[in-house]
Amino acid sequence: MRRRFIWDRTLQTLVEVTAAPRAPVAPVVWDDLPAYESPIDGRLVEGRKQRREDLARSRCRPYEGREQELKEAARVRAQQERQLDQLAEKMAHRGWAEAPERIRKLFRSK
Repeated sequence: MRRRFIWDRTLQTLVEVTAAPRAPVAPVVWDDLPAYESPIDGRLVEGRKQRREDLARSRCRPYEGREQELKEAARVRAQQERQLDQLAEKMAHRGWAEAPERIRKLFRSK
């Protein structure tokens, strides 16, 4: 292994530089995923590309641990609540617009 030295002015001598080894510069090659049967539709899934396609087709996502799953469940629940609120408001506006004038007068007077 090659060694490296620098001049130390205080010691007036060469001092060996001990640096951490550099990360390899060669590309890293990963093996492809082993084939498995999709738990959603039973199709054979071979490799990373088919796995991504299977997840997208079944509207699933990879498991990332319990903490992340709880966060995702809370996010989905909040989104569903917002959509339900928007639908309720839309239906209320539609109901008001389609209500006969005599019904509207009853509600306005109260």
